[in-house]
Amino acid sequence: MSTNASSLIDEMKEIWGETFEQLNNSERLWLLSSLTGTMTADANSYYDPHKVDGCITPTTERFNELSFQEQLGLCEALINQIKSNLTNR
Repeated sequence: MSTNASSLIDEMKEIWGETFEQLNNSERLWLLSSLTGTMTADANSYYDPHKVDGCITPTTERFNELSFQEQLGLCEALINQIKSNLTNR
């Protein structure tokens, strides 16, 4: 982790607590949304927009059909798969 990243995480912990316990769920969701937007803003060694199949878009347009718990579970499953793929690199 870069020094700047460590510094930012340290600042976040100072403001919101070691485990961000001072944030409410709306703030956590907003940060998560903003973070994933940043992660996919540019192509990099982890993300290539040219490798996103066209069938993904119609699915994302239907996410509102899922309950909040289903959406949360989907987020968790996708994050776990991404993390698993990173360790297998």
